[in-house]
Amino acid sequence: MTRITRRTFLAAAPALALARPARAQAARIEFLGWSNEEAPSKPSIEHMMRSFEQANPGASVSWVGFQWADVQRNLLLRLRANQVPDIVQIQDRWLPSLARLPQMADLNDVFGKAELEKFIDPGLLAMGRIRGKQMGMPWCTGTVGMVANKKVLDEAGVGEIPATVDAFVAALRKVKQKNANAVPYPMSTKNNGSIYLDAQIWMWTFGATYLDDNAAVKVNSPQALQALEFLVSLVKDGLAVVDIDRPDARRLFAQEQSAMYFDAPVARSFARQMSGKGEAYDVNVIPTSTPVLKAGDSPRAAQWGHVVSLMKKGDAVPKADSAAAKFLLHLTTNPDIQVLYYKNVGLFPTARASLGRQEIASDPYASRWLREATRADRAEVANWDNAVDLTNVIGEETQAAMLGQKTPAAAVAAMAQRLEPLMAKNR
Repeated sequence: MTRITRRTFLAAAPALALARPARAQAARIEFLGWSNEEAPSKPSIEHMMRSFEQANPGASVSWVGFQWADVQRNLLLRLRANQVPDIVQIQDRWLPSLARLPQMADLNDVFGKAELEKFIDPGLLAMGRIRGKQMGMPWCTGTVGMVANKKVLDEAGVGEIPATVDAFVAALRKVKQKNANAVPYPMSTKNNGSIYLDAQIWMWTFGATYLDDNAAVKVNSPQALQALEFLVSLVKDGLAVVDIDRPDARRLFAQEQSAMYFDAPVARSFARQMSGKGEAYDVNVIPTSTPVLKAGDSPRAAQWGHVVSLMKKGDAVPKADSAAAKFLLHLTTNPDIQVLYYKNVGLFPTARASLGRQEIASDPYASRWLREATRADRAEVANWDNAVDLTNVIGEETQAAMLGQKTPAAAVAAMAQRLEPLMAKNR
């Protein structure tokens, strides 16, 4: 597994002199994704599209948008109808399964491997590399880790951000005692993709894994059972509730109805927007380490990022000087575009020229986020082509336990039984 480290993000590298874009031929570019459907990201995405059009007369970029949870399904439906977009925004852990689509272009064939490495460090390019092919260009990156609301914790009398699981539960109880209507920890309890990612981090925290690198199913273990029992206890005790997804968690956090939750670096931008207080609310948004089971354990986080992929229309590989290829580079290698996206939304950029910019290195939020994410691993399902099926099994069985439909032991056993034939395909 590749790991994101502080060195990967912040290693100084000479800024590249980006080639001035050549005049594009008249072309219509369809850009499919989800970020332009989210209020904090929309101004930045619109700027990316319009600035490209201004620099490339004759080119026009149109947005084809869906909510995050609906992107994969709608992309597949459009491809079956031969409505192939030019550029697609993809969550990093979706890429192994989507990379087999015949419409996906290998960017090494488009630009050349050496050329791509001039723009982005090979360690970060690995986020979009599947089976030796560059199926996506890293657009923004980071980790999914814990975020704390300083104001909520302070008002509940929690003097320090909890570092252990026991201290975490004690802090959540204080928040609930202070505000009976609060959801102290808005854990994801709906949407299999969100459930999986939250549960994955807790599994690692308790010393458990779902799957190993040899395609073996490892979830039927005492450590996994302990982790799931812990998640179920949070719901039973009212410290977490059912029917919560990441957007709900962000809203509760900004409305000061929750104390801590898992999110990507975009947490700050959502808190700014949903609190209605803008940058003044930054003092309350504190990146912190995931609580550990016992002192001395390494806090866990999950790798996270977005890639953008170039699609083929027919069998021909897109040319590097095509409008769509230039737009992909505009998104992923232009430091002005990437730094603006970071400042507006909080997504860490990927290009060498962007990471060397003072606006990134001097931001205490970025520095703290990277410092707290001492160990970030790739989600276990992301190593396999059938990641969607694996995610659904884990999400369904975890949700069944949290809803009280199954005991944790029964859910773990069913999870292992259902994962086995899926993983057998990967051996």
